[in-house]
Amino acid sequence: MSKNILVALLMITLANIAHSQSVQPGYLSISPSHFFRNTFLLSYETGIGKDKTIAILPGVILKQNGSEKYKGFQAEIQSRFYLLHPSFANMEDSKYGGARIQPYVAPYYSYMSLQKDYTLYSYNPNNPSGEAKDFERNTTAHSGGVIVGCRINFTKNLFIDFNAGGGFRFADIEDTVYAEDPNLFPIYEDYNIFDYDYTGITPKIGFLVGIRLY
Repeated sequence: MSKNILVALLMITLANIAHSQSVQPGYLSISPSHFFRNTFLLSYETGIGKDKTIAILPGVILKQNGSEKYKGFQAEIQSRFYLLHPSFANMEDSKYGGARIQPYVAPYYSYMSLQKDYTLYSYNPNNPSGEAKDFERNTTAHSGGVIVGCRINFTKNLFIDFNAGGGFRFADIEDTVYAEDPNLFPIYEDYNIFDYDYTGITPKIGFLVGIRLY
């Protein structure tokens, strides 16, 4: 988990740098859609120019399902460019704190480190229930691409944020099951885009709900 600590420290450092360069206070939000991925994800966004922001999204992954346990960390950084309306200029001019609808485009990079603990059973002639063996899978994933989104301000304090796009994903897997007899423990690696261990081209859809910070 030392990699997770280093990435977390990097995200905190980037947030401090972004905040020190900001022209206005930022936005704090949560991603309800990530609950379906067993992830608690926060987002902090702050301005670094008239129509540019940096968004940093750290998250914790946690799941226990029978003999399987998942725990991990992910972090994402987005560089947002607002298209039609400046994101931080003249924000006090309306009851929405500026333009109500703010479309943007953003390249992003995401990192994930995940540990999976699980149990498999093999045949043992001396034990009718079989022999249980514990294994560990460590997955490190890097993702990048571009999203297009829109922040909708309901008031100066409350907003929602939708975005969609996609890019690439590369996962590196280390699994202790590989050291076992493959005849006893066949390994299937036909992953789809929803699997943590997937490598390939991936879509990306986001939904955030949050507040403006003063």
